[in-house]
Amino acid sequence: MFRKTILPNKLRIITAPMRGTNTVTILVLCATGSDNEPRGKGGISHFLEHMFFKGTRKRPTPQAIMQETVSMGAISNAFTSHEITGYYIKSGNVYLDRSLDLLADIYQNSIFDPREIEREKHVIVEELQKDRDTPTMYVYWLWEELLYGRHQHAGRDVIGTEKDIRSFARSDFIRYFTHQYSASNTIIIVAGNFDEARTVERLKHLFGDIRRYTPRPEGAFQEAQRSPAVKIHFKETDQTHLMLGFRTVPIEHRARFILDVMEDFIGGNWSSRMFDAVRERGGLAYTVYSNSQLYANRGYFTTYAGVSHGNVEKAVRVMLEEYKKVCDKQIGERELRRAKEHMKGTSLIALESSNAVADFIGFQEAMTSRPMTIKEIFAKIESVTPAEIQAAARKFFRPERMNLALIGPLKNESKFTKLLKI
Repeated sequence: MFRKTILPNKLRIITAPMRGTNTVTILVLCATGSDNEPRGKGGISHFLEHMFFKGTRKRPTPQAIMQETVSMGAISNAFTSHEITGYYIKSGNVYLDRSLDLLADIYQNSIFDPREIEREKHVIVEELQKDRDTPTMYVYWLWEELLYGRHQHAGRDVIGTEKDIRSFARSDFIRYFTHQYSASNTIIIVAGNFDEARTVERLKHLFGDIRRYTPRPEGAFQEAQRSPAVKIHFKETDQTHLMLGFRTVPIEHRARFILDVMEDFIGGNWSSRMFDAVRERGGLAYTVYSNSQLYANRGYFTTYAGVSHGNVEKAVRVMLEEYKKVCDKQIGERELRRAKEHMKGTSLIALESSNAVADFIGFQEAMTSRPMTIKEIFAKIESVTPAEIQAAARKFFRPERMNLALIGPLKNESKFTKLLKI
């Protein structure tokens, strides 16, 4: 399905040829994000991502970069997370050479024009305010702040604070870029219809001169919790947005695929337990879903719902009861089979596109010791047993791992803390 090439400077290239498509996606990942930021520079990973599109020596303005993308009819964007920053372009395969040249240029030759930096500060502050005004997004940041605290990277917004955003100077970007954007931190994935050998040679030419060194981690991560915890962000909203869940384990833990299966049947589809209990039978929410989020050194399992203010306590009780059922009784074979087939079916549908294949391979390469093929992942899913699921639930769905984050016109955290019993 894919082939990995490591250049002399330790930059990794992964190629995934696909039949039956006329598109190609190039995804360039840097293994850095908000978890790697120096103290007092929160949000610089995300800000730097923006600056890559503001001009290079060859393409000195944002307009020059965007016009070239548009002239190919291509889709181009970028993203920043706690652990990864990514840049991608998807185009017709006839534009592969132009797309490679464009991505190589912005990744290595951005000029960080001080005038563009000052302009972009206002844009990113507006992005921050938009996220804060979107409870379905902000509840995730509130949840992570509750779990990890703002004193460490894991508990801070990826986008940073307004104070930090407005403080950045050109020298900050150059220092961070020089420290983190090394060859060993860089992964390039090409997926779609293309000449594999020719593309690898082209990438060697375009990226082979990136400096080889291994960046130093920015600090240790710590977790500590002994009892259920609640955090409320008071906001006059039409609904209360809540996230209820538990600390789990990092992505390389053997429970990874058990948690994936649990996500699916607990709250990952329209026939899942949370959807049925909270929405279909309870009539308490329109949106309800579960998520297993695993990072390199931590993880959590959550269920989100948006409910009317008067139904918050009832919704929490219903969710807790569904979590408890997973602990008390093993899942039946029919329900487990339905979850496994749903996971496999949706994966196959998603992997029809070149950008999805690039994401699938790239995130595994960045986050795990080795990317798996879809066949290998299906085998892992199939190996999960009812006994393993119950054992994992009993291990993770415990009071000392439980947390609840809420956004709405609420104030009494102690009232909700008393509800958190399982």
